[in-house]
Amino acid sequence: MTGVIIEEFRPMTRNSLRGFARVRMPSGVVFHDVAIYAKGDEAWASPPSKPAIGRDATQIKRGGKPVWQPVVSFASKEVRDRFSEAVIGALRVAHPGALA
Repeated sequence: MTGVIIEEFRPMTRNSLRGFARVRMPSGVVFHDVAIYAKGDEAWASPPSKPAIGRDATQIKRGGKPVWQPVVSFASKEVRDRFSEAVIGALRVAHPGALA
């Protein structure tokens, strides 16, 4: 997936989280709040998600951890992995120190 552009990167380090990116795909689709993670030698991008809200209008928690719902999904794991690899590759070019 070439032609991916990181329009903005907002650093935020928390555990494996490294920040959030606004990503323009070759098709012209722009994804906001793509989460960028790194742990050891691995890095990955996760598309935006939203809090899962229960009937009581509060975020659902399982085992004490908040539950998140996807905003965007992919047809297969392979497609999701290609998205992630393309975003991380573009981030390494646009913001070389982002994954440190």
